[in-house]
Amino acid sequence: MSEVNAPAPASILVYDGRIGELYRIFLVNLLLTIVTLGIWRFWATTRIRRYLWSRTSSGGERFEYDGTGGQLFVGFLIAIGLVVALFVVAFLLSIALHAISPFLAVVPIFLAYFAIFVLAFGAPFSAQRYRLNHTIWRGIRGGMEGSMVTYGLRAVGYYLAAAFTLYQLLPWAWLRLTERRVNASSFGTLRFSCHCRAGQVYLRFLFTFLAIVVLGCAVFGTFALLERPLFALMTQQHDRFAQQILIRRLTIPLFAAYLVFGLGATLISASFQAVFYRHVTGNTALGALRFSSDVVTMDLVKLTVGNVLILVFTLGFGLPIIIHRNAMFSTTHLLAEGALDLDQIGQSTQTVSRFGEGMFQTLDAGAGAL
Repeated sequence: MSEVNAPAPASILVYDGRIGELYRIFLVNLLLTIVTLGIWRFWATTRIRRYLWSRTSSGGERFEYDGTGGQLFVGFLIAIGLVVALFVVAFLLSIALHAISPFLAVVPIFLAYFAIFVLAFGAPFSAQRYRLNHTIWRGIRGGMEGSMVTYGLRAVGYYLAAAFTLYQLLPWAWLRLTERRVNASSFGTLRFSCHCRAGQVYLRFLFTFLAIVVLGCAVFGTFALLERPLFALMTQQHDRFAQQILIRRLTIPLFAAYLVFGLGATLISASFQAVFYRHVTGNTALGALRFSSDVVTMDLVKLTVGNVLILVFTLGFGLPIIIHRNAMFSTTHLLAEGALDLDQIGQSTQTVSRFGEGMFQTLDAGAGAL
């Protein structure tokens, strides 16, 4: 019997990449992306992924990534074509229906935007499926079943329900969507399983939610108080040119307020994110292999603050360091116990995704290297 043992608790993944090697890939990618006016970015993503996968191992065996830049590029073109076609059809139907009723003319446009929302929320599902399909370990390929459209419809419904409850259903929505992605995933013929309970993370969510609200009131209340004389001057000024000058004077303080709020909210939310990640990971299994995590709030704070400082002070040229830090963080804090019986795992028979993460790159600002 061939087994991969993971004493309880122990890291299940090992990452041994080097920043110098990442920099060589990054600099070549940067040059080729500039020369090709951005088109190379699909191949750049693939090169980074192949490096990261090849530098990550489990049980002494390294992972492989066999996706291609061409697949990502074709997927992107298909997604762009679908979005354009959707709005063209909606526009033509709107013109035709306008002759019957101006009210009916709005319906195709509304449906087109609704479809875009569904595709946007479903895009992470299809992106995860593509990456799993092209991830191989010991000759066994990952897989994922299900429809991105069905997932997108559920996501839209969950977030609408959360909005009607003043976002108090957000933890439940996030957990249900995470469960759906995990439970649809597999390694060969072996399925992942995840069963979470929102009640176990809600109190931490409520704390962070209220803390962020208080922070917002404090930051923007202070901004309004400090700039009160300028606001009063604007209401008394009737010259449009003078008003524009006054508005420009507000730009820097307002930007600073948004920056302080954004950074503060990110640090506060790290408390919930740590609890959320530990809960999801601790309730996920792959056969007899049970996962867990030891990540705590300060781990996420150090990672986030460090990445922001590196990005800012290197003017973006520290991206390979950030990628390296993220890979180290992800593998170090993922623990497991139990064993996989590899003799009982067959090769996945699912159809391998061929056209990449086009919708994710088009509607969700791209997936980055990971």
